[in-house]
Amino acid sequence: MTSPTMAALCLGVVCGPLLAGPLAAPAPPGGVRVSPNVAMNAPQAPMPRGELGRAAAAVAADPEGRQVVAAWETIQGFCGLPLPFGDPCPPRDPPGLTAFGVSTDGGRTWTDAGSPPVADGAFAAGHPWLDRGGEDDRTFFLVSRARSTTDATLIGITFYSGRFENGAFAWRHGRLISPARLGDYWRSSSVAAAKGGSGDVYAALSNLQSRCGIPGRGTGQIEVLHSPDAGVTWEPPVVVGKDDTLVTPDPSDPRCGATGTTQIAPSLAVGDHGDVYAVWQFGPWVYDYTPGPVATLFPTAHTISFRFARSLDRGRTWSAPKDVAWSYSLGEDPPVGYSKDNINDFPRIALAADGPHRGRLYLTYPAVMREVASFPTEQQVVSSQVYLVWSDDQGSTWSAPVPLAPAVPATGIKRLWPTVAVEPGGKVDVVYLESQEREATERPAAHASDTACVALLPTGLFRAGRNSSLVDLYWVQSTDGGAHFGWPVRVTSETYDMGGFLEANFGNYLGIFPGRDRTFAVWTDGRSGVPDAFFSEIRSEAVPAIRSEAK
Repeated sequence: MTSPTMAALCLGVVCGPLLAGPLAAPAPPGGVRVSPNVAMNAPQAPMPRGELGRAAAAVAADPEGRQVVAAWETIQGFCGLPLPFGDPCPPRDPPGLTAFGVSTDGGRTWTDAGSPPVADGAFAAGHPWLDRGGEDDRTFFLVSRARSTTDATLIGITFYSGRFENGAFAWRHGRLISPARLGDYWRSSSVAAAKGGSGDVYAALSNLQSRCGIPGRGTGQIEVLHSPDAGVTWEPPVVVGKDDTLVTPDPSDPRCGATGTTQIAPSLAVGDHGDVYAVWQFGPWVYDYTPGPVATLFPTAHTISFRFARSLDRGRTWSAPKDVAWSYSLGEDPPVGYSKDNINDFPRIALAADGPHRGRLYLTYPAVMREVASFPTEQQVVSSQVYLVWSDDQGSTWSAPVPLAPAVPATGIKRLWPTVAVEPGGKVDVVYLESQEREATERPAAHASDTACVALLPTGLFRAGRNSSLVDLYWVQSTDGGAHFGWPVRVTSETYDMGGFLEANFGNYLGIFPGRDRTFAVWTDGRSGVPDAFFSEIRSEAVPAIRSEAK
C-alpha cells in the first residue's frame, strides 16, 4: 500500500493505488462473530509535525472483558530524542517508542494514552508485552525495552503495573531493571503473571552479552526474572538457555565471537502452583563462513528449533532446555513488503488453567516449506505454514505437530507469528498473519493496475521486485484440546498491502488475550496508507466445523 512517505521513493515505477476493499473472503461461520476492526492509536501526522508508523504488539483485559489495555510501538517517539535519533518534530511528553491505549467498553472505542511515564531515567522504547494478574487478578503489567533519557542508549527493560479505578486507567508503579554487567544488552522481553491470586510476575528476555571486549557481541542468552510481589521487587535473573558464543583466550582473535547460536523471542506461561514454562527460538547458527561444526548442531545453517524449559519452584531452578520442534527459519524468507532485513520466528506458549484439558501446554510456531538462503535485498516467496503441539506432562513429551490452516502451495502464501491463548473453559484460540505474495499480473482484476514498490530496509538497502505482500489476520479455534481445528476465520475486514518505506510496517509479533467465549487480538494494519495499531474481538458461541485436513 502506498503512503505519504513512499511517493517519491518508488524506483522507476509508479506506485499503485490503495486497495479499495478486501479481497474475496467468506463470511464467518455460524456461531462466530468478528467485531469491527478498530484503530487504537490517534490520527498520525507526517513530518515536520510527526513521524508515521504504529505497530501493534500486546493486549490484556480484565476478567469481564470490559476494561482493556493495549500497547504498540510508535515511530512518533523518535521526535526530539537525543542523537542519533533526534528527528526534527515535536517531542512526545513523556518520551517513548512504546505507546498504550485503553478501552472501557470491551474494545469498541479506544483512547490513545501516549507513552508510559519515565521510570528511573529511562523511557519505554519498543517491543512491549502485556499481561494481567496480581492478588485480585486486576493489575496490568507492561514490559518494554528501556532507553536512557540522557543519550537514548539501551539500558535494560522498563516494568510498569497499573489499574483501572473509577473508570480511568493509570500506571501506579514503574521502574527500570538493568543488566548487572556493563556491555550486556537486553532485548525481546516478555511478561507473564500468575492468575491464582498470588503476586508472582515473571519477565523473560534475551541477553546479548559483552563478549571478546565488545558490548552486545553475544548471540543471545535466555534469562528469566521473578517478582513475588507484583513487580515491586525482583530477584536476579536466572539463566534458562545459556549463551554459546565462541570466546577465545585472545579477544583480538578474529574467531572470537564469530560463531554461536541465536537465542531470541522468549515467551512464558505460568501455572497456579509455582510452575513456569518458557519457549524461545534457538537458531539459526551464526557463523563466519569458515570450516566449522555447523552440521553437528543443525542440518543446515538456516534450520532452527523451538526450545522449551520449565521451572517447578517459581523460577528459581530450570530444567535443561529441550527441542520441541524443528523447522526452516523465516529469517531470510520474510514477506517481501516487510521493512526489516530479516524476521524472527516467534514461538508462543499458553497453558490451560481449567476445562477438560487442565494443565495442558500449547506451543505454536511457523515453519518454512524449504530452506531459504537469501540476501535481504532479494524478494523470496517460499510459503510457510503454522503449527501447534501440546503436552500433558509439563513439557516432558509433546504431541505430533497439528497444522493450524489448510495446506499451502510451495510458493506464494506465508503464514507467520501464530499466537496462542486458552479461554476459561479450555477452548484454544490462535491468531496468525497470512501474506499472499503476488506479482502485479497475478492479482485479482480489481487490483491489476497495482505496481509493486520496493521496501527500504534499516541498513539503507532496498528489497525490490515485482511482488507485494497482501496481508490478513486469521483466527482458528480448537474445542478438543488442540487435536483438531476449525476452518480459519478472517479477522481483518480489509486486505492491506504492507509494502512501503515505513519502519515498523509489520511490527514484530501479534497480541492476543483470552476471555470466556471470546478472544481479543491486536495487529498492525496498513489499510489507511500508514501502519496503524488495530483491535478486534472474536466471539465463538458454537463448536466450529472441523477441517478435513486436520482429521
